[in-house]
Amino acid sequence: MKKLNKKGFMLTETLVVATFIVTTLVFLYTQARTINKSYTNGFKYNNSEELYALGNVSDYLKLNGLNMIGSASISISKKYIEVSSCRDTYLSETSYCNALMTSLKIKKVIITSQNLDGLKSVMQTDSDLSEEMKQFITSIKYSNSDSTTYRLIAEFEDGTFATLNIA
Repeated sequence: MKKLNKKGFMLTETLVVATFIVTTLVFLYTQARTINKSYTNGFKYNNSEELYALGNVSDYLKLNGLNMIGSASISISKKYIEVSSCRDTYLSETSYCNALMTSLKIKKVIITSQNLDGLKSVMQTDSDLSEEMKQFITSIKYSNSDSTTYRLIAEFEDGTFATLNIA
């Protein structure tokens, strides 16, 4: 009788230890996955090179048409205006704009309100924005109360993204 009890205790002890080890491994896996995602996004979102390039676009817009773009970006149904197409409707010096977008390797730049609530509500049905750009937009931290300034959001040809506030 004693041998059976010892085997039953040993089996129970093995199950408890195995459950503990499996729980620990699941916890470590989820933590490592979260850290890996943050690390990857750290290289993909808002790098200094991309922010500097977006700063150049911001300077260009301040000199060549931000006053016309700003008010129009809020009034349209998409809640943004694509700047990278360099349309002469909003911008002067479109040839410089095209050269700037090409030299900075910008795939798409949009301008929108600082408050991204309106953009987030319509972007799910918008086929002009890539899925990666939509994911980046949802990760941007912003102020809900500030609607007087604008935000540039850019997608670069190498798959990186950047955002910059402009006044």
